[in-house]
Amino acid sequence: MALMCLHDEFLSYLDLERGCSPATIRAYRTDFRLFLRFLESIEISPDIGAVDKPVLRRYVAWLRGRGLKVSSVARRLHSVHSFWNYLRDNDYTEQDPFLGVRVPKPERPLPVFLSAEECKALLRAAEYQRSAFRAFRDKAVLAVLIYAGLRRSELLGLRLEDVDVGRAVLRVGHGKGRKARAIPLADGATEALGDWLELRPHCRHDALFTSQSGEPMGKNGLVRAFRKAVQKAGIKKPGVSLHKLRHSFACMLLQNGCDLFSLSRLLGHTRLDTTAIYLHATVEDLRSACRAGVHAAAVCVI
Repeated sequence: MALMCLHDEFLSYLDLERGCSPATIRAYRTDFRLFLRFLESIEISPDIGAVDKPVLRRYVAWLRGRGLKVSSVARRLHSVHSFWNYLRDNDYTEQDPFLGVRVPKPERPLPVFLSAEECKALLRAAEYQRSAFRAFRDKAVLAVLIYAGLRRSELLGLRLEDVDVGRAVLRVGHGKGRKARAIPLADGATEALGDWLELRPHCRHDALFTSQSGEPMGKNGLVRAFRKAVQKAGIKKPGVSLHKLRHSFACMLLQNGCDLFSLSRLLGHTRLDTTAIYLHATVEDLRSACRAGVHAAAVCVI
């Protein structure tokens, strides 16, 4: 059976039943086209019965020969494997040629994150602006990112009804994969949101954050607000970006005793191993602190 038609069916399944984002679906489509190009290069027909373990091992070697990193090879193989699992689940085939096909696991870099003091400095910096509108809005935006760990798209998708200041709860229903979740808000975020809601202009839309002209806040405006606060706070840490506030939220919770399962739910992760990378980051942070302490003690003894 031809793989191309079945892959179109698979993409529809990802969209309609799994609720995957357009970017995810585009990535699956691109990865599959690359696999088809490989099959054509070795003169293998794009049929279910033609794909076996030796073909997949040649595909891994072909990808490596094109200079792709181990992480890129693994992602492309995983993409085709997900499609194959769909074929097996829907009785198009009983075979799983991916069994025994291995790709070396790449090292996952530890996430860059800001300390609690750096986060506080960022919030203070957001307040010091000539425009009261921007000061209240930017502080509320950064407080939500720091205290709730939202993704950029989730923050920009927030609506007025998603915020319950009285109960100190934020509802996120526009996240990755459209998974809804409720996040309890810390006092700092609740206070900043309450101040912003008093100043927010009346608009024809219900977006929580707006521009000064009353339009929904966009990606560029969000990035500008963040960069301005980073500059005013004097934060020089390399690799700092808007997404690192999500890392900061996760690491601070773990450092203060939050368990991995609860953190996974707060972040909207579907797999615990995705959340576990933050556990490694906090362990490394503690290890560095211990080394610094040992060094300081040695200096005192000397």
